[in-house]
Parts: sequence; structure tokens; C-alpha cells
Amino acid sequence: MALSERNTAYDFSLFEEEEEVVVPESDSQKNKVYDIRTERQRRRKPRIDPLTAIVGLAVSTLVIVALTSIIHGQAQLTELNQQISDAQVELTQMQSYYTQMEMKVENKLGPSVVEEYAKNVLGMEKTQSFQKEFISLSEGDKAVVANVRKKNIFEMIGDAIKSSWSDK
Repeated sequence: MALSERNTAYDFSLFEEEEEVVVPESDSQKNKVYDIRTERQRRRKPRIDPLTAIVGLAVSTLVIVALTSIIHGQAQLTELNQQISDAQVELTQMQSYYTQMEMKVENKLGPSVVEEYAKNVLGMEKTQSFQKEFISLSEGDKAVVANVRKKNIFEMIGDAIKSSWSDK
């Protein structure tokens, strides 16, 4: 208390320990009465506005539909990528097979095979120089006139009119 008298700007009495005063319970304190309405309001579940519930349901449905469509799209994309990969592998195999078949055909029908078949089976030989005969096709330049079509009477009249107009 002495400190509180010297310094009035600070109240140190708040930090001092106080003795607890025991108050005997009276009959009025034993019978506590609560406000019934406030107790019911605390126990009662909050009511949900029907419009809020409908909006929440609609939004959650839209989110679920959007997520489902995204997942479905990703699944389709994965399937298509797998099909493309399979097709590329098959294309590579077919190109390899095509190259093999092309080599086999070339070996069977190549110039050396044909020449050998002609010599052995058909009894043919390469041409010699004495078997070759040269011919000359240059007898000079020739000009051939195409058949000239005769004009009918109407074409002659038209030409006469054209020539009379072009002379002036």
C-alpha cells in the first residue's frame, strides 16, 4: 500500500495477492435459474436456409460433373495415346517387313538373275556388234499441211463485215 501512495500514476495493487473471501452459499445461489430460451438456442442445431442448401447442392453437383469429365477426358487421352503407340510399333514392324519383301523381290528379279535365266533356260546370248544394224531416219525436214476446212456462207459474210469495219 505504501507504493500506491507514492506513485499514483501506476496501480500496483493489481499485482498484489489478495486473500480470497469465502462467502457462504445461500439458498438463492444454490437454486440457479437459467434463461430457458438461451439454453434451447445453444442446444438447437442451426437451421439451414433451403435456398442455401439448393445452391450448395447445385455447386457441388457442378464440381463433381466437372471433375468427372476431366477424369474421363484424361482416361480417353491415355487410351488414344496407347493406340497411337501401338500403331507406331505396328507401322515400324510393317515397314521392316516391306523392306525384307522388297529385298527378296529384288534378289529374284534383279538384272543378274534375269540374265542368268535367259542364258541357261532360254538359251539367249548378249548381242554382238555384227548383229547390230544402224538405220538412218533423217531424210530432211518435212512439213505437212493440215486439211483446210472450207468456210460456209455465214462465216464468209461475217468475215466480210469484219474486214469492212477494220479497213476504216
